[in-house]
Amino acid sequence: MICVVEYGKHIGTLRNLFSDKQQALAFAQRIIALSEEEYRCVGPHQWYCQEKNEFVKIEAIN
Repeated sequence: MICVVEYGKHIGTLRNLFSDKQQALAFAQRIIALSEEEYRCVGPHQWYCQEKNEFVKIEAIN
């Protein structure tokens, strides 16, 4: 399983599970595209929005 994790001061931690990495990546890209603020890549499959102080990352779950 693959998890897209969103976390920040105002949203807490949100986890969305997917069966493969492509689905998770498409979901993360939709989150970033729909945001009114800019996210920048801070690592492999990790993005940060300074204006909102929020992170989005993709991680594997064992």
